[in-house]
Amino acid sequence: MVLIDSHTHLYDMKKGYALPPDIYPVVVGYSHGSNRKAVETARAGGYPFVLGIAPQTTIKEGTERLDEWVEFIRASRPNAIGEVGLDYKWAQTMEQVEGEKRVFARMVSLAREMDLPLVIHSRDNPNDNGLPKDAVEDILGMVGGMRFLMHFYSGTEEQAQRVVGMGGYISMAHMRSKERRKVINTVPLDRLLIESDSPYIGRTPESVREAAAYIAEVKGLETGQVADATAQNAMRFFNFRL
Repeated sequence: MVLIDSHTHLYDMKKGYALPPDIYPVVVGYSHGSNRKAVETARAGGYPFVLGIAPQTTIKEGTERLDEWVEFIRASRPNAIGEVGLDYKWAQTMEQVEGEKRVFARMVSLAREMDLPLVIHSRDNPNDNGLPKDAVEDILGMVGGMRFLMHFYSGTEEQAQRVVGMGGYISMAHMRSKERRKVINTVPLDRLLIESDSPYIGRTPESVREAAAYIAEVKGLETGQVADATAQNAMRFFNFRL
C-alpha cells in the first residue's frame, strides 16, 4: 500500500529526514525561493512538483518581481500551478486583498496557458474589519472551467458540493472537525486526496496515514481502499504514474 502525500513542503523538513517507503510525495512551492527548492528536491528524488506564488507571499514580498517568478515557473514545467489562491485572514488592507486577487488571476492565466491544474490555498477572514470574508466564494468565481484542487480544505459542506460540481477535487489533512467530517461524507471518494502539508500542518508526510484512516472511518471503508483511491486520484490529477 502506497499513500500519496498530495501536498508537502519536503525541502523544509529537518536535515536528515528520510521518507518511509510507503509514502510518495508531491512537492509544493509557494514563493520564488521555495519554488526553487521544490524543483531541486523533487528532481533529486524523481517526484512530481507544484510551483506557484501563494497569497501569503504576495503580502510579504510584493509583486515587483512577479514576471521573473512566473518565467521560472513556466521554464520549470511543473505538474500543476500552486499553491496559489486567496487568504483573507492575513490581509490587513483592501490594497493587499486586491494584490492577492491580481496575483491569483495571473496564476490562473498561467495554468490555462500551460494546460495545468491549480492547487488552491483558501482561508476566510474571521475578523470584523470591513474587508472581504469568504475566500472560497471569490476563488470559485475565478476558476470556472479549470481543473483544480482545494488543498487543506476548510470551506463548508455546501461549498464542497459546488467544488465537486465544478469538476474540482478536495484534499484532506489529518486534522478533525465536525465540518470536515461533513465534507468527507458528502464528497465522493473519487474526488478526495490526502495530504500532510508538512512540516506546517502535519509534522511529517507520515501524517497522511492518519488522514487516510480518518476518511476510512467516516466513510465506513478500509484504510487500504482509501489509500488506493486517493493515490489513483492524485496520479490522475497531477498526471504521473508510480
